[in-house]
Amino acid sequence: MNLLKETILFHEKELLDNTKRLSLKDLDGLIHEEFLEFGKSGGTFRKADLMTEGGAGTIDVEVLGFDIRPLSEDTVQAIYQSRNKVTGAVANRCSIWKKEKVGRQMIFHQGTAAAKI
Repeated sequence: MNLLKETILFHEKELLDNTKRLSLKDLDGLIHEEFLEFGKSGGTFRKADLMTEGGAGTIDVEVLGFDIRPLSEDTVQAIYQSRNKVTGAVANRCSIWKKEKVGRQMIFHQGTAAAKI
């Protein structure tokens, strides 16, 4: 279970890395074709929304309190908080990662504003 948790955390951090967020090749490998996100901003996003110039945009956040919960043999839910290093804004985050032939891919993500820590 620890290896799976480390793997999912690694991939979550990849998607918080601005170099990866701006790389369509990296995003394509990390994001599932059926991806859906309910963003902290209130917006709804699909993979096609990220696969444009500018990719997923840039952010400056850190991961807090990370944990996983297996949902099935090939699907894992990640649960954590993020903190914006500039504004201090905190968000509750939930992602679902599915094991595919190319590796783990995020199929769902939701960010919800939370009280500052």
